[in-house]
Amino acid sequence: MASSPLTPAPEVEAPAEGLDGSLEWLAGDPTRAVTVTDTPPGAFGVLRDAWRARRLWPSLGNRVLVKLIWGTKLGAWWLVLRPVMDSLGKSLIFGGLLQVATPGGAPYFLFLIVGLIAWRSFDRLVLYATRSFDFYRKIMREIDFPLLLVPIGSAAFPLVEVAVYTAVFIGTVLAFFAFTGDFWLQIGYETLAAPVGLAILVTTGFGLGFWTSVLNGKARDTRLVMRYVLEFWMYLTPVVYPLSAVPPAYQWLATLNPLTAPVELVKTGLLGTGNVQLYPLVWGIVFASAIFVSGLWFFSREATRSVDIHGAADLDEEE
Repeated sequence: MASSPLTPAPEVEAPAEGLDGSLEWLAGDPTRAVTVTDTPPGAFGVLRDAWRARRLWPSLGNRVLVKLIWGTKLGAWWLVLRPVMDSLGKSLIFGGLLQVATPGGAPYFLFLIVGLIAWRSFDRLVLYATRSFDFYRKIMREIDFPLLLVPIGSAAFPLVEVAVYTAVFIGTVLAFFAFTGDFWLQIGYETLAAPVGLAILVTTGFGLGFWTSVLNGKARDTRLVMRYVLEFWMYLTPVVYPLSAVPPAYQWLATLNPLTAPVELVKTGLLGTGNVQLYPLVWGIVFASAIFVSGLWFFSREATRSVDIHGAADLDEEE
């Protein structure tokens, strides 16, 4: 389908979405939405059109959140329970049973939470972007909107989960301060390292997610493979252990991991326990930029050709 300019629609107040998170109001009356055609050619073209239709993102993001908790007894509580159980479980295994030492004597639970804030900013983006066309398949059959909003909209769950990890971190810092008088949160110019590290991780996550979302449209094995790849990748990255725990003979392998430096930046900014080196940091930035630009390019070329939007039968959606 040939591309056409965005057509702004009259301002109509959309009704609040119910717990089903549906976008029926959007599909039922096309005049209420920004209507565009299939993804135009060119990496920056798809990015431009997604930005122009950005007001659709809250509704698309809400759909992902609702799908993940729909049919559960605890409902929205799962958005909080999953990060909390993940933190407690890993803390028990690595901090309790394996007695992993932390730099500067920081409590292991705080060290772990900071690592998970960094890591989940990356791996959750990739996982949910990979499955994003399954989340929105029904909507895409009824309305036209920039396809790049599909993997971007799936970022709603990673955003909520990282916010929960951050809240747990802040709450734990305050608890330690109240009971022991130790204030572990890093405050100073070093704190700026944390948002820089998160920006690199988010850029890498989106870039890889642009690739895997399209590949999953070609073969649904992609999402299954990515679960194991990301899990293995996490243990190769200093998330649950400090970089100093890597034997000297294998330190060079850690520097080849493009996610090592941004994770260490987040640890430096929030807890002051990171070990940031120049060359790994430059490599991490170059890798993030390359994977993001190439992901946009690949998405712009292959998304409409590899994802059957209007004709495929409904697929059974996981979770």
